[in-house]
Amino acid sequence: MKIHKNFNINNSLGINSIAKFFIEIENIKDFEELFIFTSSKDISSSLLIIGEGTNLVLPETFDGIVVKPMFNHINYDENNNLISVGASVNWDYFVDLMVKDNIYGFENLSLIPGSVGAAPIQNIGAYGQSISSLISSIDCFDSKLNKFVNLSNQDCDFDYRHSILKDNNYIIYNVNFTSNNISECNYDYDSIKKYILELNLDPKLLTLKDTRNIICKIRELTLPNHLIIPNVGSFFKNPIVQKKNINQEYFSLNNLIIWPLDSNLVKIGAARLIDLIKEELDEYDNVSISSTHSLVLVNPESKASQKEILSYASHIKDIVQKKFNISLEIEPTIIN
Repeated sequence: MKIHKNFNINNSLGINSIAKFFIEIENIKDFEELFIFTSSKDISSSLLIIGEGTNLVLPETFDGIVVKPMFNHINYDENNNLISVGASVNWDYFVDLMVKDNIYGFENLSLIPGSVGAAPIQNIGAYGQSISSLISSIDCFDSKLNKFVNLSNQDCDFDYRHSILKDNNYIIYNVNFTSNNISECNYDYDSIKKYILELNLDPKLLTLKDTRNIICKIRELTLPNHLIIPNVGSFFKNPIVQKKNINQEYFSLNNLIIWPLDSNLVKIGAARLIDLIKEELDEYDNVSISSTHSLVLVNPESKASQKEILSYASHIKDIVQKKFNISLEIEPTIIN
């Protein structure tokens, strides 16, 4: 176990954030040492588990303990069709490996930033695919009860951008994926259909590698690279609302992107909502909406603080609420 004091927390939003303690967990035995350390500091409630910091809105100072698991293994269990992956493995590196091994189901999740261990926490998803459909179980350490637990897929209580892991004391060190439950690519998402149509491609002739390349191209065209322009990807979730409650005083339903869920509930494209109210937004000094995707807030010069970013997000939410009677929910995790 490595302990660093007053350590700068690397994060994709480019916020300058310092942790009082930053701990790297390098093996299973380190968890016991971590429990003793946190107990002695009496700040076990102020634990922050971090992967690559790609989905966090951090404060300038974190007066607690940041824990970074450092498990880099990838093991195949062909008898049980399982792939066990260490929490610190880069997610897209793993997806690329699955595509090269001709294992379906991961390709639509290409180029999503972050680590394997962080991916299940918010049940990452893109282009009609969610990680929850690929997970068999997750191995964690319960930092409050000082014990190891294995959570089944059902235990994780996966939902849209949510899991039980989001509001708990679990430190993920290994994720077990199934490797045989999907046998073909999913081209049902509108942007994929549009791309294939524009290039006059035949879906029946596309390989798994072709599909990954398509997903990567679409993401590169619409989402800014956080290594160049600091961001956390989508800053707001697509809201789920009752269709009858949408305010149509300023815009009709035809102006919106709507996915019916049942006879009453619909999912609304949040990016379109923001597109429609962009001109009414105030300008902020250091944070703005990406020019390529309205769900992405950017901190181009890494000068914005958590306070300024959240103030801008609140401003956007207020205008959307006023115009549509729709409440936007912030997607990344806000750390206090």
